[in-house]
Amino acid sequence: MSGTLPGTTRGVELVDRLARDIREGVYHPRERLIEVELCERYGASRNAVRAALIELAALGLVEREANRGARVRPVSIDEAIESAEVRFSLQAMCAGRAATRVTDEDRRELTGLIAELRDAVENGDRGRTATANSEISRVIRRISGHTTATRIIESLQAQTPLNHYPYQLPDRRFDSMHEYEDIVEAVVAGDEEAALAAAYRHRDNVLAALRGIRDALAEERAPE
Repeated sequence: MSGTLPGTTRGVELVDRLARDIREGVYHPRERLIEVELCERYGASRNAVRAALIELAALGLVEREANRGARVRPVSIDEAIESAEVRFSLQAMCAGRAATRVTDEDRRELTGLIAELRDAVENGDRGRTATANSEISRVIRRISGHTTATRIIESLQAQTPLNHYPYQLPDRRFDSMHEYEDIVEAVVAGDEEAALAAAYRHRDNVLAALRGIRDALAEERAPE
């Protein structure tokens, strides 16, 4: 963990900064969150840190145990599968709806994002790849105008960030890139049916990869 950050942090700002650091992997699954250390790092009072940890527990990022304090909540494989199924199903719905609402400006933005994704994947830049994937999905949700789906998706993303999975995720960068290319191509073309089909294929492939992990973990735990 890095050193103290400048300035003081209170209230909502502290919750936001802690949540961001957890999602970005500054703190790892099951890592203890020591109040004294958090006070020093964020320049916050003990009461502010305790209140922030309570809020983070409500958000699903932290779990608190009596007499043991708080730790970063790990995400089980079953929870990851359930979350992905809901998120990607709603994202597919948004993709279909976006295809009926897309403007020329939206088309230019999505085309630029796909170019950024290709460059990131081809250069092996995992951080840029993840950012591009996330941004493409966010823009599609914005174009769709479906506020309820957006709220649910973003809430689930916040609760189950990828770096909270205490197991190795498969490397699907190239497969995922091609799937995003198909989704964006259909949205840009205004083809609702093709956008839905491409987004559902992406969902099914992600779920298949996660279920493969679940099956492998079950085999490892099985008695000889």
